[in-house]
Amino acid sequence: MLGNLRFSQLLGISTLGSRLWRFQFSFLIMTLGGRCNQLAVAWWALDSTRSAAVFSTMIACAICAEVLAKPLLGWAGDRHNKMDVVMLCNMTSLASALALWLLSVAGWFHPVLVGLCMIIGSIAVGVRDPIQSSIIPLLADKGQIALAFRSKNMMSSIALLIGPGLAGILVSLWNISAALAFDVAAATIAIGLLRWLHDATPLPIATCIANSPSRIAMILSGFKIVYRVRVEFFLALLAMAVNFALYPFFSILLPLFVKTELGLPAWYIGVLDTSFGVGILLGSYRALGWISNHLPRDASIALGFALLGGNLFVTGIALPLWLLPLAFLTGGVGLMLINVHASTVRTLATPESYRNRMAATVAFFSSAASPLGSIAIGVLAKGFSLAWIMNSLGALIGVLSLTVFCIPYFAHIMRMQDSQLADVYAEIYPTAFDSR
Repeated sequence: MLGNLRFSQLLGISTLGSRLWRFQFSFLIMTLGGRCNQLAVAWWALDSTRSAAVFSTMIACAICAEVLAKPLLGWAGDRHNKMDVVMLCNMTSLASALALWLLSVAGWFHPVLVGLCMIIGSIAVGVRDPIQSSIIPLLADKGQIALAFRSKNMMSSIALLIGPGLAGILVSLWNISAALAFDVAAATIAIGLLRWLHDATPLPIATCIANSPSRIAMILSGFKIVYRVRVEFFLALLAMAVNFALYPFFSILLPLFVKTELGLPAWYIGVLDTSFGVGILLGSYRALGWISNHLPRDASIALGFALLGGNLFVTGIALPLWLLPLAFLTGGVGLMLINVHASTVRTLATPESYRNRMAATVAFFSSAASPLGSIAIGVLAKGFSLAWIMNSLGALIGVLSLTVFCIPYFAHIMRMQDSQLADVYAEIYPTAFDSR
């Protein structure tokens, strides 16, 4: 009992209430199960096909399905009860995980069937992820929205730190089926928690959906809203530019740099990835709270972009090996400075009936450039050194961090108190929400 109390106080959940705690915990175990699923399927595919090309094609299809599901199905969280949509997504994830587990137990690997299960699971993730943010105001008091987002990101960082190790243990000590079985169990527990929460405190459907437009119109409205809310549009473009560099940095540049330039084994990549995860954990709670007491939101977001750029830049410089993890730790803190502040303002400032479409479309913009970045980095790596590429990308992000102060109304909105942010986007950009 005492241990649980201290843990909840550390996360800040004890002041947020049991409803949000149960929802966040269901999110945590679903994420852990998803991590185990990813590693198990990767190991299974490579072991069965001996082909990186087949596996990479399966991954590309799954990622594409997740990215497209966000804008194409983001309307569901605004048109229907959010808890019902999350429940349906979790049940879909459970069905996908159960099918993969049965296939693994039978020892039958078929790229098309396994790939189809991955795509179905990815669609569920793409629909569910934006709702994880847009549902928070319905589960937490208005004065605690920022704290709720901090706890959400802390749960994500815990999953990021624990997930790969847990998956590796299950696959190494037992087998692929054990890791997939954990995913099935995690999805089942998450569904049980959400069922209890749904029955105890049913959430209302958005008020303006009684005369809602067609699904196509709602899909298009998500893009229209983001485009007309210029603060979100320019932040989405900036996030797109950052992810253009950040995704290939971790997936391509860093492994190549550690292996070819530093001449170190693969475990050092794990050290750097873990350091970034620790930075996310610190940035979700302690560092974010301290920085927020000294800097307003607009300056904190700019600092976050600058820290991410600095992470890339100093990696290219090849600092002493004992200092390089510190750069990744500060990069993780920077990512949380951006995510927590931007998510809090976006959720509070957007009218309730549009929150999920806003979050889903922004997430789509943020992730859409990642595949393009991977292609571009592959081309650049043929003519330039890895250090030069990382220095250039880091410097570019550092310069872009200053452009946030050029966004109209950015500083004005970001410096508002949480209590002043309610539906402020509708006041500043009334044409964006004219369908209300």
